[in-house]
Amino acid sequence: MANNNNDALTGRTPKEAKPSGGKKQSRMLWIVILAFMIFIASVFLTENKGDQTDWWNKDYYAGIELAKQKHKPALICFFKRGTRFSSDMWQGVYNKPVVRKYVQANFVPILIDVDKQPEIAKRYNITYYPTHYIENPNTNQTEGPHLGAGGLFEFIKKYRDRTKP
Repeated sequence: MANNNNDALTGRTPKEAKPSGGKKQSRMLWIVILAFMIFIASVFLTENKGDQTDWWNKDYYAGIELAKQKHKPALICFFKRGTRFSSDMWQGVYNKPVVRKYVQANFVPILIDVDKQPEIAKRYNITYYPTHYIENPNTNQTEGPHLGAGGLFEFIKKYRDRTKP
């Protein structure tokens, strides 16, 4: 019997045969895998980016109480979301590991969003963002204000150097 390249069931030659369901399933599987990988990558990148302020106490009263307990001064930072200089502070100062380590070792950092805690901002007469104060709750000494992000590390280091026994 001669081979005539006809499919016995369909009567078509192999060139005319319809794509199999396996190719469609394979394509769909790759789409699902790709979508899953994009989802995982976006979650991973978001998780690793994290909140730049996660190491700050965000409640003034709780932060002051913690500073009393630890016998450390509080570094109070007043900021307003969306302001250029507050953004510069995070990009140019607080994102540096050496600054973060220094602040955590020597202070209880307290971050005050003036829109969320306006009564605290009013108490300190805050009109510029960012503004920093150093407050020692055990002695009621307050140092500041320090306006802006420029020279901030020098401001907090100078305070610590001056107050060391």
